[in-house]
Amino acid sequence: MLTLLLSLFLAAPADTIRPTTIIVVRHAEKLAQPANDPGLSPAGLARAAALDSALADVKITAIIVTPYARQRQTAALVAARHGLTPIEMAVRGGVPAHARAVADSARALGGAVLVIGHSNTIGHIVEAFGGPKVGDLCDNVYESFFTLLLVPGRVDVIRSRYGAPNPPSTDGCGVMKP
Repeated sequence: MLTLLLSLFLAAPADTIRPTTIIVVRHAEKLAQPANDPGLSPAGLARAAALDSALADVKITAIIVTPYARQRQTAALVAARHGLTPIEMAVRGGVPAHARAVADSARALGGAVLVIGHSNTIGHIVEAFGGPKVGDLCDNVYESFFTLLLVPGRVDVIRSRYGAPNPPSTDGCGVMKP
């Protein structure tokens, strides 16, 4: 369903106004070690494959990540499918400044841009595009998929899920509600 919707928007004739499509997800499940830059766990590798599958029919034009192994690994299959090298943007000047920089870069790139964030950057990134307040994601939330359609004068946001259900919470944080 989501892939069909995105395909319809991106297949609009060249003489019509086509929205910029921004897809915002959190990096997939990570290993516990090394603490400073863990890669993906087996569940995370499966989620990265699910992301590639969910975006198989979307012509991704750019991918934005932060410079961490879990980000690069989450993006790897989608990047390979489309022959892209992810653009690394470090979190500098705080999370809100990073979110604004990501939004500015993605708008300038145009097309269908995949943005892979962190639990504490996703909400700020959605808001930086003019979307609703999302807030930080719980530590156990990995399945959230935000599709932002940027058309002149408005931002339409579709919140959906991909891959396996979120793992159970171990920190008292509830699972996100749709």
